[in-house]
Amino acid sequence: MHTLQVKERVAGNARELRRTGFVPGVVYGPSIESTSITIGRADLKILFSNITRSSLINLAIDGETSREFDVFLKVVDYDPITDEARHVDFYHPDVNSPLNLDVPVKTVGECKGIKSGGILNVQFNSIPVHGLARNVPALITLDVSDLAMGDSIHVRDVDFGDVEPMLPPERTIVTVIAPRGLLADEAAEAELAEGEEGVADEAGATEEAAAEE
Repeated sequence: MHTLQVKERVAGNARELRRTGFVPGVVYGPSIESTSITIGRADLKILFSNITRSSLINLAIDGETSREFDVFLKVVDYDPITDEARHVDFYHPDVNSPLNLDVPVKTVGECKGIKSGGILNVQFNSIPVHGLARNVPALITLDVSDLAMGDSIHVRDVDFGDVEPMLPPERTIVTVIAPRGLLADEAAEAELAEGEEGVADEAGATEEAAAEE
């Protein structure tokens, strides 16, 4: 679990904080009071590069009373011009109550089907799951190494641990499809083969008729 050190702040000085290299934020949840915080911009960038939206984060708040909460990254408000984070919301869930959360999907491995000219089609970039916060995975990793052309990975094929996927078992997550050009070539080859078989059959029938005469 990644730990983020922050400081408690007085609401209302957000603009000054941004000018001095900090990002204002807030942490809230069903069992805690909403608390305004200050995060170092550099620390926030490191956090973003090491977590996903379903990663549980240890938020250590330095203030009149030091506190720690396990939180999820809830909302990030970005500057439309600089694309820098302007404000961040963290959510502290009830540890004893299950919640719904989307877990990102990542594919790994060199896919056999791609080597054969296929295209890896990821139909879900994230999977909604239901469970306790401590059991929610940060990432669902799918090894696609053994997938040949036409093969798929379905929800039922994935180990979700102690959380339940909120998709039907038969739902396809990733599949290897043939590109249109390859499909067209295969169709043309099939038509050609059928045509050759038809010509051969006609020739055979003609020879049989001639022999009978």
